[in-house]
Amino acid sequence: MKRLVSLSLAIVLLLGMILSPTAAFAAEEELAPLPQVGEVISGFKVTETGGIDLVNAETVLFEHVETGAKLFYIQNRDTEKSFTISFRTPAADDTGVNHILEHAAMHGSVKYPINDMLFLIANQTYSTFVNAMTTPTFTTYPVASMSEDQLLRLADVYLDGVFNPLIYDEKNIFLREGWRYEMQDADAHLAVNGTVYNEIKGLFGDINYPAYFNTLKTLYPNSPQSNVYGGHPDKIRDLTYEQLIETHRTYYHPSNSLMILYGNVDYTRFLKMINDEYLSKFDRKEIKTDFGKVEPFTEKAEASFAFPVTAAAKTSNAAQINYAYALTDISTEDIIGLSAIATILNEDSSPLKKAFNQMRIGGNMYVSLETQLMQPMLIFTAINADEDRAGEFRALVDECIAGIVESGFDKELLDAIISRSLLNYSIITEQQNLGVNLSLSLSVMWATNDDLSYFSNLTKNVKALAEKLDTSYYEDLAEKYILNNNHAALVTTYPEPGLAEKLEEQNVRHLADLKASMSEEEINRIISETMAFNEWNSRETGEDVQNIIKSLQAVKAADLPIEVKERDIKETKGPNGERFVTSTADVGETGITGIMFDTSAVPADRLHFLSLLSDLLGRLDTEKYTKEQLNTLTMRHLQGATFSLGEIPYKDSDDFTPVLSTYWLGLMGEYGDQLELAKEIILNTDFSDSDTILNTIRGNIAEMRQVIGSEPLNLLMIRNMALTGAAAKYDNYVNGLEYYNFLVQLEQYMQQDPGAVLAEIEAVHKLVANRTNMIVIFAGNEKGIRVFEENIGTLTNALPAEVIVPQDYSVLPAPAQKEGIVIDTLVQYNMLSASHDKIGVEYNGKYIPILLMLEDTYLTPVLRYRNGVYTVLSRYSNNALMVLTYRDPNIKETFDVFAGIPGYLRTVGITQEELDRYILSAFGSGIVPSGELSSAFEYLGNYLAGWSAKDELKILNEIKSVTVEDLDDAAVLFEKLLENGAYSTVGSASKISESMDLYESVIAFEQQTGEEEAITAAQFIEMILQGVPEPVEFAKQQGLLLGDGKGNYMEDEPLTRERLAVFIERIAIMSGAQLDGIDADIADFEKVSPWARNSVEALVGLNIMGLDEDGNFDPKGTVTDSDVNRVLEALFMALVPQ
Repeated sequence: MKRLVSLSLAIVLLLGMILSPTAAFAAEEELAPLPQVGEVISGFKVTETGGIDLVNAETVLFEHVETGAKLFYIQNRDTEKSFTISFRTPAADDTGVNHILEHAAMHGSVKYPINDMLFLIANQTYSTFVNAMTTPTFTTYPVASMSEDQLLRLADVYLDGVFNPLIYDEKNIFLREGWRYEMQDADAHLAVNGTVYNEIKGLFGDINYPAYFNTLKTLYPNSPQSNVYGGHPDKIRDLTYEQLIETHRTYYHPSNSLMILYGNVDYTRFLKMINDEYLSKFDRKEIKTDFGKVEPFTEKAEASFAFPVTAAAKTSNAAQINYAYALTDISTEDIIGLSAIATILNEDSSPLKKAFNQMRIGGNMYVSLETQLMQPMLIFTAINADEDRAGEFRALVDECIAGIVESGFDKELLDAIISRSLLNYSIITEQQNLGVNLSLSLSVMWATNDDLSYFSNLTKNVKALAEKLDTSYYEDLAEKYILNNNHAALVTTYPEPGLAEKLEEQNVRHLADLKASMSEEEINRIISETMAFNEWNSRETGEDVQNIIKSLQAVKAADLPIEVKERDIKETKGPNGERFVTSTADVGETGITGIMFDTSAVPADRLHFLSLLSDLLGRLDTEKYTKEQLNTLTMRHLQGATFSLGEIPYKDSDDFTPVLSTYWLGLMGEYGDQLELAKEIILNTDFSDSDTILNTIRGNIAEMRQVIGSEPLNLLMIRNMALTGAAAKYDNYVNGLEYYNFLVQLEQYMQQDPGAVLAEIEAVHKLVANRTNMIVIFAGNEKGIRVFEENIGTLTNALPAEVIVPQDYSVLPAPAQKEGIVIDTLVQYNMLSASHDKIGVEYNGKYIPILLMLEDTYLTPVLRYRNGVYTVLSRYSNNALMVLTYRDPNIKETFDVFAGIPGYLRTVGITQEELDRYILSAFGSGIVPSGELSSAFEYLGNYLAGWSAKDELKILNEIKSVTVEDLDDAAVLFEKLLENGAYSTVGSASKISESMDLYESVIAFEQQTGEEEAITAAQFIEMILQGVPEPVEFAKQQGLLLGDGKGNYMEDEPLTRERLAVFIERIAIMSGAQLDGIDADIADFEKVSPWARNSVEALVGLNIMGLDEDGNFDPKGTVTDSDVNRVLEALFMALVPQ
C-alpha cells in the first residue's frame, strides 16, 4: 500500500503543480480566444483542438486547405515564443544530402540573398534560439525569440529559406556547405574541403558513431533507415549539385511539412504571413516518403566491422558490441514501458549489470532506445569490450532477460522510476527553450507516426503504466520485444590498428592519381573554380545586405528592457561555520536541496581518492540498506541524486572552496524521508565491498574513454582552462586526465591489495563527512522553506564537527601553457584562453557583443567558410576570455587566424548602428528565461560566489552601452590573450606532429608508448616540479639532483631506469617515507651501477618498478613520459597508509 500511496501523491502533486506559474510565464498576459473546429483563417482550417496540461497550454491543429500543410499551435503564457517547420526527409543514401540541404537552406534565399543568413540572424537579431537539424526521418528548422514581432520576421526568413533557397541560383553554397575540390595553383595538391565534410569526419573519429550505423545497416538492410543521414566522409564526395536540387524539389513542399507555433502570440498574424507569402503559391502535392520498413527477421543477424585507428592506438578491449532489437509497430505506451525497463537494466543493481561486471566482457554496458526511426530500436551496448566475446555478450543478455521474465521485475524499483518520471514531467516548464524542445519531440512523432498527441496523452499513458505494476505487463513486454523477437542483430565494431593511416594513404593517393589523370585544361578549371569560390566567399556585405539586416530587426537596442529579478535570500549560520541559505520561489509543493561539504582538509596527494569517493556514495551498501534497496529509495526520494566534486569560486578572487556536493528535487511532503536517506548515505556507507568498487572503477574508465572519444572538446576545455585560475586547475586535476590515469593504475592495485585501497577511501570519507563549514541551500515556496528549516537539523546535527586544516592545492600540476593532446581523431580541436588577470581587465559586458561581431564578420567567414572548420566560438565569461574551433581540419592555420584578431578589430570600420545589432543578440542570449524553481536555485549558486542581481544588471547595462570606440580596448585584450594565453590542441598524431613547434608539451591519450622519445633528467625534473620557477636549479639546491662532484649534473642526458630509481627514492625520503621492500631477485643486478643498487632493490621489491619476462631490470634503458607517470602512480600507491 505504501507504494500506491506514494505514486498517488506524485500524480496529485503533478496535476496541482501544472497550475503554478513560473518565471518564464507571464500570468498577467491575456490569451487570445482560440478558433473552433471547422473555422478557416487565412487559408488554414481548424481540424482539431486540445491541450497539453504539462505546459498549461491549449492546442489547435490547422491544415492548410490548398496544400495540406499542417500547423500546430501551442498557446500558453511562456514569454519565449518559437516557430518550427519540419519536412519528412528519408535518407536515400550515405551522401548526407538532407544534411547538406539543411545547411544550404539557411544560407540565403530569394527574399534574403545573404549567403551566411543563419549566423547573421543568430548574431544580429533579438533571438534566443537559432538552428537547424537533420534526423533519420525529418529535417527541422526551429527559431525562438522573446519578441513576437521579432519571431514573425525570423519565421519569414526561415520560410523563405526552405521554400525559396538561393541554392538554385548559387552553386557556391553547395560547394561551401557540402564539399568541393580545391587547388590554389598547378603545383598544389588536389584537396577536398567543405563544412559538412569536415563535421562528419569528426563524428566518424568516434567509434560510437560508426558502430551505430553498422548496427542500422545490419538490422535494417537495404533500407533508408540504415543510411548515414548526416553523410559518410567517403560518400559525401559522390553527391552532385543536381542531386541536391532534386532532393529539395521532392521533399521541401508544404504538403510534406509540419509547422509548430508556440507561446503567447497573435497566431492570426503568423497564419496570414505564412499563407500570403508562401503557401498560397503552392498546390497540394502527393509526396511519397518511403522510410523502407523492413520485414521482421526469421533469424537473428550477426556482423563485424573494422574501425580505423592509428598503428599507435591501444586496441585491447576497445571494441563496441551492439545487440539490437527492431521494435516494429510498437505503440507509444509500450515505448514508455520499455523506457522504464531500460532504466532498470541500466542500474548497477540490475541482474544484467551484475552479470556483465562478473564476466568482464567490457568496461561498461548500457541499454538505450532509439525512437527517431520508423522502426524504433532497443540496443544493448558493451563499450571498451573484447571483440572476441560478442557471442558471450549476446548469451548474457538472453539469459538475464529470460531470468527476469521468469522471476519478475523489481516492482518497487519500477514504481520509483515512474514516480520520478511524473515528478520530472511536473517541472518540464523549468527548462530553457521549452517551445523548441517540445517542437522537436512532436516532430519526431509526426514524422514517424503522423501523431501529435504524445504530450497531450503523456500523463495518461504514464498513469496507465503505473496501474499495471501489479500485473505481468512489464514481463510480457520484455518477452515480446526481446526474448521472442528474432528481428535482432549482434554487431561488433572493432578497432583495426594502422587502418587509419592506410585509409589516409589511399585518400592521398586517390587525389594524387585523380590530379595526375587530369588534363591541363581540367587542372586549370579547378584552379579557376577555387579562385572564383574564394572570391565569392570573401565578398564583403554591401548596402543592400545592410538594408536587409536592418529590416529584420524588430527591436532596437535602446528599447531593450533591463530587468533582473532579485530573489529573497535568507542565510543563517551554525556554530561550526555551517551555512543555511534559502531562496523563495513561486512554485508548488516541490523544492531543490543542495548539500556541500568542505573538502579542503583532503591532502593534495589523496584528491583522486576523493574523486572516487564521490562516485561511490549511493552505490554501496549502508548500515540500513543493501545497495539494491538504496537504489530504489534514492530513485524515489532523491530523484536518483549522485555526488560530485566541484568548486565555489569567489568573485574578484582566485580563491575557491572545494566541495563534495549532492542535489535533489523532491516533494516537500516526503522531506523527512529525503533527509533520512541522504544522512544514511553520507554517514553509514559501507566501503568494504571491493567487487562493487572495482566495477565502479572499471565503469568510470570506460565512460571516460567514451566521453573523450565522442566529445574531445570536453578534454580540450578542462585542460586549457586549468591555466585560468586555481579553481579550474583543481577541477582539471580531480576530474580530468590525471584522474583517468589514477583509475587505470588503481584497477591493478585493487586486484593486488584491495585492503589498502579500501582503507584510503574510508580515511578520505572521514575527512569530508563533517558539518564544519558545510553549506546547505534550498529553493522552494515559503511553506517549503519552513519545512526545510524545521527538518534540516536531523541531517546536520548527526554529522561530526571536526576541525578542518586547509591543504595547499597550489602544488597540483597544471598542463603546459602550450599543449598538444594526441587522440584517435580525423579532425582537430584548437583553443586559446586566458584569465582576466592575464589580459589585464575586469569582467565587463561590453566585450560580449564585440565578440559576437568578431565571430560573425571575421572568425566564421575565414575559419568556417574558407578553411572548412565546422564551428568556431569566442566567449567572454566572468573568469576568462577564450576562442576555440570544433572539428577543424587545421592547426597552425587556425592559430594564425587567431593572431590576426587584434589587427582586424582595429580596422574593421563597423558603424554604431551595425554594432547595435550584436547588442540585440547578446542581450537575447543573456535573458533567456528558465523556470521559477531553477532560477531561484541558480541564484543561490551566484550568491555563494559573491554575485548579485546588481552584478547582472551591471553586465546588461554594459552590453547595452558598448560603442565602436570600445573596439580598440578589445584589440588590446586580444593582444594580451595572444601573449599570455594558453594554447591547446586535441588532434591526430599526424596533424600535431606537423605543428610540433607550437607546443611545449605533447601528450597522448590511449596510444601505444613504444615510439615515445626518451626524456632527459632535466625534463623529468620539470615534469615533477611544474609551476616551480627554474625547477632544475631548485632540484639542485634541494639535493634532488646530485652531480658528480665536478659540477656536472648530467641534466641533459637521457634519463636511465637506474637513475630514475634513485630520483624516486629521494622523492620518497624527502616526503618522510622509507622504502623498505622485500628482497628482489634481479637477473641483471650486476649491471646496476653501485650508487643505484639500493634504490633499484627497494623499488623492485615494492613493485614500484618492474622487471621484464626474464627478470631483468635493464638499468641503462631509457624512460619516457609514460614510464615516469606509471612509476609515480606506483610510488603513490606504495605510500598509501595500510
